[in-house]
Amino acid sequence: REVLATLAKNWSVVIGGMLMVAMTTTAFYLITVYAPTFGKTVLQLTTSDALLVTLLVAISNFVWLPIGGSLSDRFGRKPVLVAMTALTVLTAYPALSYVVNAASFAHMLETLLWFSFLYGMYNGAMIPALTEIMPVEVRVAGFSLAYSLATAIFGGFTPAISTWFIHVT
Repeated sequence: REVLATLAKNWSVVIGGMLMVAMTTTAFYLITVYAPTFGKTVLQLTTSDALLVTLLVAISNFVWLPIGGSLSDRFGRKPVLVAMTALTVLTAYPALSYVVNAASFAHMLETLLWFSFLYGMYNGAMIPALTEIMPVEVRVAGFSLAYSLATAIFGGFTPAISTWFIHVT
């Protein structure tokens, strides 16, 4: 009961945390969950090529996550989060246009490795930042609530929204 009251008192922090997680869950679901479907159905790649890109992206994520965390330790969480978000907003449409207008295994790999870099750098800074903004008395509950709600809402709808964008464009 006490935890719920404290969470209710700190709802704005939980909502802010959800918005921080929105960037990472959207990127993750796009580059790992939706990528094989996109590669097969839109780019007409073979199943093995689409899955190979996804495997290489997963390895890339593994590399960039600790680097993003390390850079956020050195330069601060906010500069890394803002820079990666700005780069994502500025390059998302050109990068996706590039891969669609010149569909190939190499172009899909290049594009998704770019998104993996942005995701990994952002997520490496976001996890500690989300932990740090939560009040100590509800740190675990607040973090869990913000992360799980954002994953369900933003990450869960990413494939549907991506499919809709492909359909309308």
